[in-house]
Amino acid sequence: MSLLLKKIRKKVKEFKGSYSEVRYYRAEAPVLYIDLKPNTKVRSYLNLIFLLKQSYSQPIVIRFSLFHLFILSKWFGKIDNLYFSKPFKKTKVFRKFSHKKSADFRMDYEYQRVYEATDYIPNVIPYIMHPQNYISGLETIDSKHVGIMISGNFERKIYDNPTLMEKFGVLNRSVICDKLISLPECRMITGDELVNKYKTNEYLDKLVLMKWQSGAIPSAKWRYYLSTAKFIFCAPGMTMPLCHNVIEALSVGVVPILNYKDWLNPSLTDGVNCFTYDNLDSVESIVRKALALDSQVYEALRKSCMEYYTAYYSKFDFEKFRNGRLTLVNEDKRNLPKSKSV
Repeated sequence: MSLLLKKIRKKVKEFKGSYSEVRYYRAEAPVLYIDLKPNTKVRSYLNLIFLLKQSYSQPIVIRFSLFHLFILSKWFGKIDNLYFSKPFKKTKVFRKFSHKKSADFRMDYEYQRVYEATDYIPNVIPYIMHPQNYISGLETIDSKHVGIMISGNFERKIYDNPTLMEKFGVLNRSVICDKLISLPECRMITGDELVNKYKTNEYLDKLVLMKWQSGAIPSAKWRYYLSTAKFIFCAPGMTMPLCHNVIEALSVGVVPILNYKDWLNPSLTDGVNCFTYDNLDSVESIVRKALALDSQVYEALRKSCMEYYTAYYSKFDFEKFRNGRLTLVNEDKRNLPKSKSV
């Protein structure tokens, strides 16, 4: 069975199980109305929706279409103030988010401005953590018990592809995983093993790698256990380098080791709020550098990460940009910036 067919069947099964959760807005109070372009990805909708929930109390209503119904239905069971507009009925609008001229906030996908810029761009909507973090709460641990942590989906059929190198000039997740596994400092463990052993400090001078396929930390508890690590080795996403793991790490003072520092707004700085790697040789050297780092130097890095997150990614003031433009990163290949070095 092809990978595409598997995805379609999975989505159909998901839709059948979640359709009963879908709500249509029937009240009269004005709403936050979202009307985005047809190529807007699910992740882009969620990025906007969860930040709107932090900023406004009004219901969030998405323009109804059969396509939206199919791709977004499962989130209605997780987000209690999310609705579709009732077909053929006009909805009163408090704030409208759209690419259309009539919008209170004109949306665009010009994220290449972030990649090319060295300074903070204020009208760019921050990339969010995995949505489950906002649903489950943000409990964390203060003490450090793990040297470097990496966890996620490493399915070779999905991540071992040339797209990231060809378009963005970065190593893909599968190649990175293979290199990390080969290092003597690496321990491949399950999420249960981490939960049972992290307090022993057995992993304080190690890199622990957890594959979802073998049993990793559930999304609802991921940020809690991530906070026990000093560093996270950030693997890039599937369609673009930027991945929610770096935002989660910064939020709890875990220093990211990554190969896409210029995708954040503003760019991270090597040796200040991250460590960076570019090739397989630098993967090995940066792991050893992180594990051997002086405690005072590490503490300065950790503090800088949290300050960065608080300043740029913890919240967003939409009202500052009313009647202006907002930029949203969209994981459609037509909208993603291309590395200048490729």
